[in-house]
Order: sequence, then C-alpha cells, then structure tokens
Amino acid sequence: MVARPAVPDLPTVHRTEVDGVPVFWHTQPGRLNASLVFGVGVAHETFLGTGLTHLVEHLAMRPLRTARYDANATTAMVHTSFEVTSGPETVVEHLRRICVSLGNLDTGPLELERGVLVAEERASEGPGVTAWLPASIWFGNQAYGLAGNLQVATVHAGADDVRAWCAQWFHRGNAALVLSGPPPADLRLPLPDGPRRPAPQITPFPLATPAQTTVPNGVVGCALVGWTAEMACAASILITRLTDRLRHLEGLVYDIAFDHQLIDGRRTVLGFGTDVPDRHAPRVFAAIRAELAALGEQGPTDDELAADRMGLMEQLTEHEFTGYRAFDDAMSELTGWPSSAAHQKQVLAGLDAGAVAAAAHELAGQLVLCGPQGRLPADLPELPGSPLAPVRGRELKRAMVGSTAPRGFRLVAGDEGLTTYYGSSPIPVTVVRFDDVAGVGVEHTDGGLPILHVFARHGGMITVRPGDWRSGRNLVRDLLARLPAGLCFDAPDAMRLFEQS
Repeated sequence: MVARPAVPDLPTVHRTEVDGVPVFWHTQPGRLNASLVFGVGVAHETFLGTGLTHLVEHLAMRPLRTARYDANATTAMVHTSFEVTSGPETVVEHLRRICVSLGNLDTGPLELERGVLVAEERASEGPGVTAWLPASIWFGNQAYGLAGNLQVATVHAGADDVRAWCAQWFHRGNAALVLSGPPPADLRLPLPDGPRRPAPQITPFPLATPAQTTVPNGVVGCALVGWTAEMACAASILITRLTDRLRHLEGLVYDIAFDHQLIDGRRTVLGFGTDVPDRHAPRVFAAIRAELAALGEQGPTDDELAADRMGLMEQLTEHEFTGYRAFDDAMSELTGWPSSAAHQKQVLAGLDAGAVAAAAHELAGQLVLCGPQGRLPADLPELPGSPLAPVRGRELKRAMVGSTAPRGFRLVAGDEGLTTYYGSSPIPVTVVRFDDVAGVGVEHTDGGLPILHVFARHGGMITVRPGDWRSGRNLVRDLLARLPAGLCFDAPDAMRLFEQS
C-alpha cells in the first residue's frame, strides 16, 4: 500500500492589536514591510461616486509625496492599502503620518489631484477584459460591475463629498495592518473611531445560462460559480488544456488570460479569454466547449491533480506566499468572508477527481461565451444586453445626413426609457429605463444641444447625439427635462465623442 504524502503546514500568521486595529504579522527576513488596509474599494462606490476612494488615497498620500523610501498606495475592488518598506523607525513614522492625514484630510489640493487622476487613467490600460466583462454582465453599472468604469467622481465630486467618504470608510473600525515582522514597540495607529463596514452586498442578475453575447473582438468565457478548491482546480486545468491545444497544437493564440473576483466569499465571477482574429473565433469556441465537456465527463488525470498540488507546494517555499497568507487573513477580517486557508489545505491534502469534474460541469452550465458578431455558437441562446424588459415606444429613424450611428442600429424611445437593437434582432443591445438611470454624461458641444451618454444601473449605456436621428433634437430636450439634474455630470474626455451635435 502506497503511503499518502504528508500534508505540509501553511505558514504561521500571528494576530495582535494596536490602537484597536487588528495586526497580522509574519516573519520574513529583510526590511520591514507594512500594508495598512481599509475595507473599501471601487465595489463600495456608486456609479456617480467612482473615483472617490482613489481621490482619498491620493490626498492622504500627498503630505508624504517627497518621502525617500519605498512607499505606495493602491485602490482595488474591495480594499485600499497604504504600503511602506523600510527600517522599523521609518515604517512607524510613515504609518503615523498616514493615519493623521486620513483623520484630517486636506482637500485643498483637490483640483491638482483631479488632474493627476485623469492623467493616470489616461496612461493606464485599465483592468483586462477578463476582469471587467464578467462583473459587468452580472452586476451592470454597480458594485463589482464598476471594475472597468471611468472615474466619474474625479470630474464632479466636491471637497465635502471627498471628506465625507473618507470619514465613512477610513477609520480604525474598517482597518487592518499587515507586517512582515513583529509590531515595533512604538507603533501607533492614530485613526479616528468608526464602525465596521460590510463588504458590498448586492444580488447578481438572474441570467439564463449557458448563453452567448457579442463583444467587438477576441473570445472570452464568463461565469458566475461557487468558488471552491475544486472549482479553482478545474479552471486551472481548463486554462492549461486550452493553452496546450490552441497554442502548441493549433498555433492560434499566444496565451489564455484568466481572472476572477469574489463577490460574497462563496461565489466568484470569473473570466478567461484570448485575443484572436475573428475568423479563428469559432475554433476557439469549439475548443473551450470540448475541453470543458471532457473535463466534466472524464475528470482530471492523476498527473493534473498532482501538478495542481505541486504548484501550491512550491509556493509555500516562497517568502511572498507568507506575506500573502497574512494579507488574506486581514481581508477575511475586513470582509467577513472565509480566508483561502481552507481551500489551500484541501489542495495540499489532495482533491477528489469526481469533485473537480463536478465543478467543471457547473462551470459549463454557467458559461457565457463572448465573441464577434456572426462567429458565436448558433446553438446557444443570445444573452440580452440587460436583465430588464425592453422599453416599448417609437422607433426613431436614422438621420439621412450626418448620422454617426452605425447602419442597422435602432433606437426606441418611450415613456419609460430607451432601448437599442441591432439589425432585425429582437434581443435588445441596451435597455435604459428612466427609473434605473445610474448617471448621465453631458457632452457640451458648439452645436447648441449636448450629446448625452445615459448609463443604466442594470448595465450598458446609450449615447444620444441630436444629429444622429430624425427628431433627435426633440429627444435630447425631452431627456434633459426628464432626467434629474443630480444624475448629470460633465462627460470626461475619455467619454466624449469630440464632435458637433
């Protein structure tokens, strides 16, 4: 009888408390590294508030901008962190100053930081399509669906808005500290008091899957699934099989990208995909479906399970993994979600092939395949562009001269909102109901009436340019009179069409 391999232990993470803030620390050689983490990120914001957290982060760091040591700050989906790496004395002083800055946020340089954030957004490629597309399909223009959104608050939020956001989220009740060594004796975290804030609590849209939907280019698979050790293993094996088939055997792609975002500690939206010429998209779709079906029916091989386990065992030897474990415990404290330790222990103990096959079967059943028009699997139903019912009303005719609307694009305007279609398809591209508007970007032009970019909470955006449609000017006037002024904002440069109306 072959003895089962011993299960190695995960790195030890210690927990203590400093000034009411939980501190998670581990032992790692070298300079002291610290991450002061707050449980607030993009997913906590509203559509009109996107960028508020980033503004707070920049303003809080401004008093330390001339520091001559390693320091940075990051805003992510469900957290914001302030990092510093140096000697203990420098780290202690840096953390103290960040806490003081957050406790009395100086919004005087707000206009300067607006410019910095706009420049940063212009230079950044933003999150990859495998990160924002799945979230937008299941959440629209809210919570996790804001992953790929422009930072609207950057252009319209006032000093009072920024200070209120800071006071609501950046306090000791919503903070945790991660250290690469024991807390220095003189460490202080003079943050304001405040209550623990929950992770975003929002129900994903109930979508009928499997399905297909159109994206301009490339191929992406998206799914909302339970996040288990077996699902993570199934996804990893699928990506490996697809890479081997599509790159090494068929020469169609360079790699397969993968991303996922936890939404409640038990479930995740995940995406995987590749950039490929339109003519090859059907072959990629066929490969995805075939490999996923085979994994669900036959399960993983012993070698694939062993490779999954060995990959985690190799990470255990790396210093970065110990830091990750401490950060994961801190995030579990802030969100209330389980840490990944239980999953990792399952992998180290050995996963059951049947459970991995069941996870692959679940993934296949929840899959939305995204690709170019006319190249999608014909046997899959088309996913509507919104979970809301289309609006009934009058179909506007495309302007004879000067219209920038694509030929075949149709706009319906009714008493309850707007709906767009493409060609003769009865499946709407976008539905914007007036009681579901998330925000309206107003693009002022030298043609008199503005161009309106109308965003829906349940996803999508409809641009109404007066010159695109017969009676388009009347429609813009009606929308301006109907939509609350509080939902309107000056469209940032990245949203503008830069043309006359």
